[in-house]
Amino acid sequence: MVLETGLGGRLDATNVVNPLVCAITPISYEHTQKLGNTLRKIAREKAGIIKKSPKSVAYSLQLAVVSAPQVKEAAEVIWKKCREEGLKLYEIGKDIDYKKTKSGFKVKGMLREYKDLKVKLLGEHQLINATLAVAAVEGLSSYGVKVGVDSIRKGLYNTIWPGRCEIIAKNPYIVLDGAQNIASAAVLRKAVKENFIYKKLILILGVSSDKDIQGICNELYGLADKVILTKADTSRATTPEILAKYFQGKEIQIRKNIKEAKNLALRIAKKEDLILVTGSLFVVGEFRNAKK
Repeated sequence: MVLETGLGGRLDATNVVNPLVCAITPISYEHTQKLGNTLRKIAREKAGIIKKSPKSVAYSLQLAVVSAPQVKEAAEVIWKKCREEGLKLYEIGKDIDYKKTKSGFKVKGMLREYKDLKVKLLGEHQLINATLAVAAVEGLSSYGVKVGVDSIRKGLYNTIWPGRCEIIAKNPYIVLDGAQNIASAAVLRKAVKENFIYKKLILILGVSSDKDIQGICNELYGLADKVILTKADTSRATTPEILAKYFQGKEIQIRKNIKEAKNLALRIAKKEDLILVTGSLFVVGEFRNAKK
């Protein structure tokens, strides 16, 4: 069973489980109202999932902790927590690493090397996520769980992640991505530039009011040729008029809901353009389900 922590980790409901492996993805500014306004504080909440299993648990072997590359402040917190618990930390870029190849990528794991790997997910950040998944699988070996190389290769290739740089149409391209903070907006911008060729990019953007609105808009500003600002059907949504002040100098249109934004984008887009829908998984979900 794989459990993804919800908010933070230390106080999340999933933390009642005694894990065999803890995998920590890149830590960035998110949910700062609850987790703290520094990466050190946020990392402390995330690192709360790291703990020894009670002696009463039959499988109480050494917990494997694997981590994606982290900024210095977050890495120090994770290291400290592992030392306190007497656990070994395995880091991507140090103990395990990946390298792009002509046909995909390969991973140098803790136990062996995995060649001829491929993922359909776009963006180099997804290679980091895939490598973290391989490290987590290797961590299970201490408990006698053996997963073959072919199974790992097949699992990575068959992975789908709706709403993460997801292409739902071509001519024009329509790409959905639930980027909702500065870090995810930055990797989205990089992924779009590296993986798509288009004439103009039409940005459909809606952001929840508890997010770093200015930061997200700043990351996406340079991508957009035309901007359609809107809001999801949720009380958390920011009004598009607030978003507009961060796109001065751009060709801006405002629509009161996702359906209207979608219809406008489809009407003005040429076959060689790209429609990027982002800012919130609420926006992405409504766009996918909106009928013409």
